[in-house]
Amino acid sequence: MGLTIMNLKTNLESIQQKAKERTVKTQNIEYDLETMVKKIERGIIKLNPEYQRNHRWSNETSSRLIESLILNIPIPIIYISQDMGVDDDDIDGVARYSVIDGQQRLTSIYKFFKNKYSLEGLETLDGINGLFYKDLPPFLIRRLEERTIKSLRIDSTVDAQVKYDIFERLNSGSVKLEPQELRNATCRGEFKDLIKELSKNEKFRKISQLVEDSPRVKKMEDQELVLRFFALAHNIGYKKYVGGVKIFLTEQMKKFNTFESKEIEKLKINFIKTIDLIYDRFGETPFAKYRSINETSYQLMSKFNVSVFDAVVVPFYNLVVEDKNTNINYNDFQALFHDEEFFSAVEGSTNDVKKLNRRINKGLEVIQ
Repeated sequence: MGLTIMNLKTNLESIQQKAKERTVKTQNIEYDLETMVKKIERGIIKLNPEYQRNHRWSNETSSRLIESLILNIPIPIIYISQDMGVDDDDIDGVARYSVIDGQQRLTSIYKFFKNKYSLEGLETLDGINGLFYKDLPPFLIRRLEERTIKSLRIDSTVDAQVKYDIFERLNSGSVKLEPQELRNATCRGEFKDLIKELSKNEKFRKISQLVEDSPRVKKMEDQELVLRFFALAHNIGYKKYVGGVKIFLTEQMKKFNTFESKEIEKLKINFIKTIDLIYDRFGETPFAKYRSINETSYQLMSKFNVSVFDAVVVPFYNLVVEDKNTNINYNDFQALFHDEEFFSAVEGSTNDVKKLNRRINKGLEVIQ
């Protein structure tokens, strides 16, 4: 401790100088989109400095941004650096400003204004899907041109490495929302409350190998599993799956949120009965994945596998809904891992439509 304090005193002047050099000066500014696009077009603003990634947004993602701008929904602030002073002469190849954070947003805006893509995937303003910028009604064009974006401008004295550091800090500080976190924020209703409640069911957590405060739970994987349970099992939902599991689960959640209270209560009862029956028949690791060694032995690969989960919960849910009994024991089900088709269906691209249907149908044949 003493040595640290001595070092601090010795290096105090150096620390003060470095803190002074690295302090970033900023200014809040606001541009309307028409002005921003013109600055990008003239090369005054550089979209892709060396520390930035290439534009990676899909047209659908870009379209949703345009929709947000039209609807005046707030979007995150843009960070730009001032690479040349206002009074400096223009130098070939040097932009007056460069984007530190917000490249994907600005590129999407610029490309739309330049008619590089048409709008797609919009839900609120679905009537303008398929339109390019030039095709929009005049009042929507005015809305976009006059919509302003808040920006934070970094002072021109900041060198390139500091700009990179700022970019890194801005992006490393953000946490990407998982699909279920997004659904939790956007799909409101009684069903959303139900899956949160059921995800805490003690037996469900035990057989799904879910531990409180684990990364899986923090990412809401427990709630997504409950949603997956209902999406695939209720009213043979798995037969409606045509690919794109994230979209499928989101659409199913929206649908369940429209159910009346009596229907929600019935879902709850059937879920608990199903979990109890699985636990009673298959024990604490019903969703384990095995590799076949020979005709009588297996190698445990994992105690929980979401594909095996699919193959178990759908048949058991059907038994509960139809009020049927079963004499199935776990050894009978485990024998499926000797079946090459079944094993292939729980391996690799597990959200493939054919694989999902195959493993569930195999489970239905054995369990029912």
